[in-house]
Amino acid sequence: MKNKKTMRHIMLEKLKKLSPHDREVFDSSLLKQLTASDLWRNSNSIGITLANFPEIDTKQIVERAWAEGKQVCIPYSGENRKLSFYAYTSDTKLERSRFGIMEPVNRTTEIPKNALELLIIPGLVYNQEGYRIGFGGGYYDRYLADYLGKTCAILYPFQLDEQIDVLVESFDVAIQKLFIASR
Repeated sequence: MKNKKTMRHIMLEKLKKLSPHDREVFDSSLLKQLTASDLWRNSNSIGITLANFPEIDTKQIVERAWAEGKQVCIPYSGENRKLSFYAYTSDTKLERSRFGIMEPVNRTTEIPKNALELLIIPGLVYNQEGYRIGFGGGYYDRYLADYLGKTCAILYPFQLDEQIDVLVESFDVAIQKLFIASR
């Protein structure tokens, strides 16, 4: 049986090896599915990570949200594995976190959890029930423990792997909706 660390490594390698063409086709599929969904249409505020390669690129999603007048909020990974979200615009100054993620420099006005209507949760491996193996910090599971809004994830077909069923832990929080790319 594989452990979470091994599964993370395997999935990162698969993501790195995905051809630019396949990545473009999958990303287009995900953008169409997400933005056509009721989850998207009924949400005026979106929490999303500014992804780094080899993760699924979130730039088009952010730009689409802005074009539709939605508030985009990005996370900051703070002390004691505490995640907090801040408004993100094209003028927001960013810095690279210790995890390599771009985060807001100005963190004076945190967006309350109840103001975020939809969170697009990052991850590496998922099962059909919405449980995931993330990047290993536990930030999102802590944040989601008392989050009452809607959650979804975007993933490539090969990121769905039922082998993680045995790795689900009591503190893991399932994602409500998975958008799986297609050709």
